[in-house]
Amino acid sequence: MSTQHSTEQEPQAVAEGGNVAADVVLPNGLTQAQQDCLDRALAYARELQQTVFKDILEEEKQRSEEERKLPACTVNPGLMAGVDMRNLSVMSRLYVGSINFELTEEHIQRVFSEFGSVSSVSMAKDPATGRHKGFGFVEYDVPEAATLAMEAMNGVMVGGRQLKIGRPNNYNLAVTQGFPAPPSERIYVANVNEAISEEVLREIFAPFGEVKACVLSADVATRKHRGWGFIEFAETTPADQAAVAMNGFSLGNLTLRVRKCVVGGPLGEGMAALGSLPPPSSDAATGSNISQTGPRPPQQVIDVAASINMSINEAAAGGSVAQPTAPQVIQKTTVASPVVVLENVVGGRSEVDDELAADMEGEGSKCGEIAKVVVHFASEEEIQAAGGAEGSEVSIFLQFKAAESAVRAVELFDGRWFAGRQVAASLFDYERYRMVTSSDTMVYIP
Repeated sequence: MSTQHSTEQEPQAVAEGGNVAADVVLPNGLTQAQQDCLDRALAYARELQQTVFKDILEEEKQRSEEERKLPACTVNPGLMAGVDMRNLSVMSRLYVGSINFELTEEHIQRVFSEFGSVSSVSMAKDPATGRHKGFGFVEYDVPEAATLAMEAMNGVMVGGRQLKIGRPNNYNLAVTQGFPAPPSERIYVANVNEAISEEVLREIFAPFGEVKACVLSADVATRKHRGWGFIEFAETTPADQAAVAMNGFSLGNLTLRVRKCVVGGPLGEGMAALGSLPPPSSDAATGSNISQTGPRPPQQVIDVAASINMSINEAAAGGSVAQPTAPQVIQKTTVASPVVVLENVVGGRSEVDDELAADMEGEGSKCGEIAKVVVHFASEEEIQAAGGAEGSEVSIFLQFKAAESAVRAVELFDGRWFAGRQVAASLFDYERYRMVTSSDTMVYIP
């Protein structure tokens, strides 16, 4: 019986033995049957990849490339060199502390836009009062602007308080190690009057040496430049000299801000790129103006500046305008100007307090909108030129936004008594005002 049973079971064992291979567990944890199914699925996916999905993937690739493509008018060497935008953002950001609580983000943007295009201003707010906490952050389009602003604005008096400028906590110098090295022949130029073209700017800097390239960042909407760009010389020495001599040079009623560049990379086309865009809906034209301050630039630069200055002054005043020859001396002017100088307001430096500029702004604003108030401490040369007259040690400049307002201010202040002193008020030449107050730190911006 046992023998017969064994014989009857043998076909069943053989039959079961036919499925043994399919049930074997492979090293990857799958059975052979499961692995076969997976292989067939992968083969099908590869087939779809080469047929159905091929066009879709190609379209996605093209769309991704288009998104990464920079606008034709881009002037940002680091960005054009492929530097990570997040790292550039860190390099282009500043911490601004000790801000007057009456100042707004608009005030801060206006003050710091002198060094380049401000992409954002953020100020920490107190949820209880709704006012800012006295500090914030300013971010520029390019790192050069942030570096310039930090060098120039740290410690400057704005709104009666000394600003504290520095790098944010997330700034790490190691980030810059992957940046393209800045060419030693290249400089960054900011606060360029909108009427100064690339060609004129090139001509102004040409006396320092051969200029290989001069590009200004273009505004597609207005078809004008945005007030900043780069100049590249053929050699290093001219770039070094221009960065020192032209920083603080008054051009078109604006003070140029110049320094060596921080990040290398392609310059871009600048204003020339506008030619490839559709024509604008409307055009506008303006004029420009020039004078000098700071380290003396080459005489050729001054001559070019003077010629542009003269043409714009004539256009603004409707006739010829005499050029100032002694910017160190406080003198009256009969030429239309938005600037008023107040003398004999206080007896000397010891009588100046943080509220003086704000008080003058409060009175002056009755005549029109004021852009800036500067408390100027006279140099020994200025005091001697004034004959050592009482009240000549401190002058107050009111810069209005319109020349008509300045005329009304002269009528308001001249001969008026203030704290026991009779104030003398007169119009003051704008170009000379820029030069006289270029190093003053007690500046009040409403």
